[in-house]
Amino acid sequence: MIDMLLWPNFSEQAKKMRIRTVLTAVIIIVLSFTLTNCISYDYARRIVQQGNLLPQSKIERLKLGMSKNDVAILMGTSLLSPTFNNDRWDYAYTWRKGAGPLTVRHLSLYFSHSKLIKIEHKS
Repeated sequence: MIDMLLWPNFSEQAKKMRIRTVLTAVIIIVLSFTLTNCISYDYARRIVQQGNLLPQSKIERLKLGMSKNDVAILMGTSLLSPTFNNDRWDYAYTWRKGAGPLTVRHLSLYFSHSKLIKIEHKS
């Protein structure tokens, strides 16, 4: 009886053809949803960070009078090479998550006679 409701007056070949058509439609719909979901992933939403990482804990450990060697051990080598003034080290750091705001931190360290004399920090 249910068979008669679903397949009224269809031959066996017509029933197989209809099943094949319905299965094809279902497969196409499922594939289109899964493929468009993969395509819609926004690769630009990565976390992008550049420069020297400047954690506040390291900056707080900087003390006036430290030697260049001690500062280099604590902070690492500056990625911005001093061009004209070897007594100034600049550290820059940028961070962005996806399309969010750009976070910029800048730290300048000034030396005199290989001793730290001034710290400028902008975050």
